[in-house]
Amino acid sequence: MDRFSKTFLKIPHDTGYWLVRADGGKYYDDFLLNNFIAVSDNEITLDMINNLDEDSIAGKTIEHYKSLYKEKHKMWTPQQIAQAAGRTHKFVDGMKEGDLVLVPAKRSSNFLIGVVISDVYEISENELSLKLEVHYSINPYLKRRKVQWLKEVKREEISEKLYWILSAHQTIFDLSEEKDKINQLLAPIYIQDNICHGTIKLSKKEGLNSNEWFDLYSIIKTQSDSTDDEIIIKSNVQSPGVIELLSNNAGLVITTTILLSGLFGGEIKVFGIKTKGIIPYFQEYKKGQLAIKKTEKEIELMEEERKSKQLENQKNQLEIERDVDNLKTKKLENEIERIRLQLQISSFDAGKIIEDQKQMDSAGDLHEDKP
Repeated sequence: MDRFSKTFLKIPHDTGYWLVRADGGKYYDDFLLNNFIAVSDNEITLDMINNLDEDSIAGKTIEHYKSLYKEKHKMWTPQQIAQAAGRTHKFVDGMKEGDLVLVPAKRSSNFLIGVVISDVYEISENELSLKLEVHYSINPYLKRRKVQWLKEVKREEISEKLYWILSAHQTIFDLSEEKDKINQLLAPIYIQDNICHGTIKLSKKEGLNSNEWFDLYSIIKTQSDSTDDEIIIKSNVQSPGVIELLSNNAGLVITTTILLSGLFGGEIKVFGIKTKGIIPYFQEYKKGQLAIKKTEKEIELMEEERKSKQLENQKNQLEIERDVDNLKTKKLENEIERIRLQLQISSFDAGKIIEDQKQMDSAGDLHEDKP
C-alpha cells in the first residue's frame, strides 16, 4: 500500500474570473513579459474617476462612468458610451487583487492565465516613451494592473463550452460562471468551497461504448463505497474529453484521480492533505521542478536502488498475495490498469507553467510603474 502526501491547490471562494483582450493579441507579448494587463481610453484618468467618486453619494456607479465619457466624447453614440464605461468600470472597480485573468493570443491560439497582484494604477506618457526598442508591440494604455502569470494553455486544451469567448467582442468581461472550466486548467486536482475537484483525460479517439463507461463508473463507485461519501461525475458525452470528479471528501477524489490517471502504481492511501493558495502553490511547483533538475544524478542512483528493492518487493509480494484480502486488492488493481489502458486515461494537466525567468520580478517592482 502506497501512502501519498502532497500540497494541493486551494482556490479562494471570492476569486473573480476575467477575460482581458490584448487588442486582438497585438499586446500579448508585452503583457506576458512585463507582467501586466491594461485597458484603453487614456483620456479618462484615474484622477478623474476618483474625483468623481468624491462628488457622488452612490460612489463610482456605471452611470457616473458614463457621465465621464459623455463629457469627453460628445459625438459618441449611447452604445459606444455604454461599452467604454462598462469596460473601465469592470477594470477599475470590478476586478480585484487575487482574481484570475485569461488573455488570448492572436487568433486565440493560446491563452495566458494569471493572478492579479495589484490595485489599478496609472503610468505617465513619459514612462511609456522611455521604453527601449523591443521586438514586440508596446501597449500604449496607461491604466494597468500587475499580474503574476501562471500558465500558458493551448486553445485545444480549453473546454469546448468556453469557445463562445473566442467570438465575443468585449475587451473585458466576467467569466465567473465558467470558473470550474478555468480552474481545471490550473491543476488536475484543486479544492474550492470545500469541494475537491479531480480531472482525468480520456484519449480514446473512437469514443467509449456502454460497457467501457460501465467499467469506468464501476471503478469510481468501488472507491466511493469505501467511504460514506459519494463522488459526483461530470463528463462530456463524447470522447476524447475530460471527466471531472467532485466530492467534499478530498482524500476520496485525490485517491481516485491518482489511481485512474496511473500516476502511481498499487493501492493509494492519502494522508496529510495540505493546501496552498494560487501563487504559493505554483511557487512550490517551480521549486520542485528546479530541485529535480539539480538532482538528476541522485535520481539515477535512486532508480537503481529502487530496481533492487523492487526485486525484493516482488518476492515479498508473492507471500503477501496468499492473503485473501490482498488477492481482492490485486484484482481491483488489475481491473483499474485494464480500464486505464483501454480508455487511455491520463491526468489532465493543461498548458505549461510559465517560468520565472520569462517574467520580471513582479513582487519586487510592484509599484515601480506608478508615477
